[in-house]
Amino acid sequence: MRLLVLDLDGTLWDHEDASRMVPPFEVYGNRVVDAYGRKLELFEGVKEFLDWASEHFILSIASWNVEDVVKLILESLGLWEYFLFPKIENHPNKADMIERTLEQLTNAGYKIDEVIYVDDRTLHIEDIKRRMPNVKFIHMWVDVKSFEELKSVLEGL
Repeated sequence: MRLLVLDLDGTLWDHEDASRMVPPFEVYGNRVVDAYGRKLELFEGVKEFLDWASEHFILSIASWNVEDVVKLILESLGLWEYFLFPKIENHPNKADMIERTLEQLTNAGYKIDEVIYVDDRTLHIEDIKRRMPNVKFIHMWVDVKSFEELKSVLEGL
């Protein structure tokens, strides 16, 4: 099986720090508005991409955020159920998040043959590659410019 690990801020949605959003949230299609009127919006094609990807990969999250807030956003948008053993934690150690997700999947009986990590920033990739050299990295908005293009690249892997 293949594991696809996604970042959130700047990757799935346009907000750079969703932890700053304050519930209660109102949802308008692919947009969430917080108690102060601040907006977060999914990038075009995210839901369609997740529908497709959930049939081809185990999906998880590695996000440097506050889980209580961001989980509510994901639930509000109807996205939480796509992800298995998501890691939304208030620290930057994404290598640790991915390693623990792999461990949980292995303990649950999954055999992971390939790990692909998608992020809009390269900040964490050196540490991830040092600890897990075989992880494939896709730099969102650089290597691919849309979720349709991401789908095409993943189909070619």
